[in-house]
Amino acid sequence: MKKTRTVKRATATIGLDLGDRFGHYCVLDGDGEIVCEKRVRMTRQAVTEVFTEYRGARIAIETGTHALWISELLCSLGLEVIVANAREVSAISGSDRKKDRHDAFKLAMYARADVRILRPVKLRASEVQADLVLIRARAALVESRTQLVNTARGLVKGFGYRLPDCTTTAFSNKALPQLPAVLQDQLIPLLAVIDTVNLEIQSYDRAIELMARQRYPETGFLQQVNGVGPLTALTFVLTVGDPERFASSRDVGCYVGLRPRHSQSGEYDPELGITKAGDTYLRKLLVQCSHHVLGQWGQDSALKRWGLKLVQKGGKNAKKRAVVAVARKLSVLLHKLWSTKAIYQPFFGMSEPVTA
Repeated sequence: MKKTRTVKRATATIGLDLGDRFGHYCVLDGDGEIVCEKRVRMTRQAVTEVFTEYRGARIAIETGTHALWISELLCSLGLEVIVANAREVSAISGSDRKKDRHDAFKLAMYARADVRILRPVKLRASEVQADLVLIRARAALVESRTQLVNTARGLVKGFGYRLPDCTTTAFSNKALPQLPAVLQDQLIPLLAVIDTVNLEIQSYDRAIELMARQRYPETGFLQQVNGVGPLTALTFVLTVGDPERFASSRDVGCYVGLRPRHSQSGEYDPELGITKAGDTYLRKLLVQCSHHVLGQWGQDSALKRWGLKLVQKGGKNAKKRAVVAVARKLSVLLHKLWSTKAIYQPFFGMSEPVTA
């Protein structure tokens, strides 16, 4: 934090390790020597004051909570911003001498040597991020509702009773008549809160459907697939951002973390689980859609037939593997429909079932 000397600002390479309140940055000159190591408060005013003089320089940051507004602000100041994929830079996240100043120095070194080492990511626009807040808020309410329902079931179970199995939307109406008398005064307010949360979730559902229809009409192409509703379609469009960002639709499966991990070494090449990279909530929605496609309510299609064949092969966790595989194919299909604006053909490449 003490090193400071002059450098040609446009030729500098900067690494900025983002923290919640403070960020640590390291400035390298054209020869790769450290010329400045300091920290900056994570506010728009402070960041502007520090980095205005580095117009034309390259700066590397990592993905995180502050990455979006920091990257937009630095770009407006005339810096070349590289947003590193934090999952891919294990030399930083997995270091045994991890410190903020060391992380900033490593980011600067990698950005100076070859930005491909950082596996740069493209952040979505702030307007799109604002629309995603609607979906994130709904997801938080759904998670809270699940916790409230489980709490009610657990409290009743401790007295030797069980509440009926039902959907979360019908839980309060079904559970109220079966509450033990000794717990009614304590749990009726809890059921009332669950009802309120249900109403708020329904309000979010209407807002999401309206947004998808009016502001993102391309979601209609995605909803051609049985089991894909406005929530999944809008989340997919907002999370991916730009269909042209992928050279091939097959890359979307990797983007949402649905491809298997690899750890090959010589003849050793084990079967591993999926990477679980990318957006967790989008992956969760795709898996839910996959369950619907393979379930009794899913319409017959080439995708369903392919998934059921995987289930019939048997073996350990065959159903789980099939669900993940169908979710991966579904992500590719949704991107293809979006990018080509094509009419969905459920039996593309195969004959349709013969009806009696």
